[in-house]
Amino acid sequence: MIEANRPRPHRAARRRRKQEARRGKRGLICGIIAITIAAHGLGLVLFGLLKMAEYFKEPEASFVVEKKRIVVPAPTREHQMNMAKHRAMAPKPVFSERLVSIRPTAFALPDLPELPIDQMIPLDPSELISDQLASLSASTGLGAGLGKGLMGSGGTGSGMSFFNIKDNARSVVIMIDVSASMFGRTGDLDYGTSKLVRRGKEQAFQTIREEAFALIDSLSINTLFGVIHWSGSARWWKESLVPATAAQRALAKEHIQSQVDYNKAGPRGGRPGGTRHDYALEALFELQPETAFMLTDGNATRSLGRGKFEVIEAKELYDLIDAYEGPRLPRIHTIYYVTGRDDREEEKMLRGLARKTKGKFRKQKATKTSRSNVGR
Repeated sequence: MIEANRPRPHRAARRRRKQEARRGKRGLICGIIAITIAAHGLGLVLFGLLKMAEYFKEPEASFVVEKKRIVVPAPTREHQMNMAKHRAMAPKPVFSERLVSIRPTAFALPDLPELPIDQMIPLDPSELISDQLASLSASTGLGAGLGKGLMGSGGTGSGMSFFNIKDNARSVVIMIDVSASMFGRTGDLDYGTSKLVRRGKEQAFQTIREEAFALIDSLSINTLFGVIHWSGSARWWKESLVPATAAQRALAKEHIQSQVDYNKAGPRGGRPGGTRHDYALEALFELQPETAFMLTDGNATRSLGRGKFEVIEAKELYDLIDAYEGPRLPRIHTIYYVTGRDDREEEKMLRGLARKTKGKFRKQKATKTSRSNVGR
């Protein structure tokens, strides 16, 4: 029995050979895996070295022809001018189709809304043409006379005149001195009692109002305007310029008739009174018009209290003009309204104001009533 259970020699050998074969296969597989890993590692190293070599390698010179794209801008201004001309020549639209009812309906059509046409400023196509002429004359030197002849001295605007000083502008301010001398020397005011002898349209001062009315009536709806009167202080009609619509022109004339009068611009705000041309200029610069007509009968004065006054030197007024920092210095036309004696210093001061602002000067003899009360 013991001999029978012992393994036979050939079986043991066969088992050993199988184990050795398995070990050999494992070694072969492990060797193949090791070789594969080593080959991949070597490949990665070579690839990295190749990329590094390419990085340090100087690039080859190449020549590329760059195609430049040329874009020509559209002639915008010429197009605008041509379109404005085309619109001006086009006939007004005609509507041939009408809404007609042959019998009463069960409903009523709503009323059309009322638009404030008098407050609207239409676009004037001539402005485009004027701008084109201005640009041509500035860039080519052509049409220096033609441009000014068509556009006026201030571009498209209203032709206007005040005591025979003519101008053309898009915005204007009428400035009127209402100090005591403007009424006393012409007979409208009694200096002794400081009371008006005549009022309203009976005054000699009414001549000034009528000139202002004529200027306002000549303005087109495209023009902005304002009114300033001054004495001890400067007063606006409105604190900004307004379009010259029919409604605004009527309101301005009503204001001039009722408010541009003696004792309607007394001192206020704690500032010294007098005949303050400087205050009037400050108010004018706030409105920033293109042009202004400034009417006064003499020098500017400053109150010293107790009925005493001193003349404000012309240099102080000129310094105000020199210190102006607005977008455009108004063109100031001065009218020396001679109510008393013709004073050379007063005339010189007003001429200087006009000259410094490229305005015009005119001397105008005042209209007087039969009861003239002459004095200073």
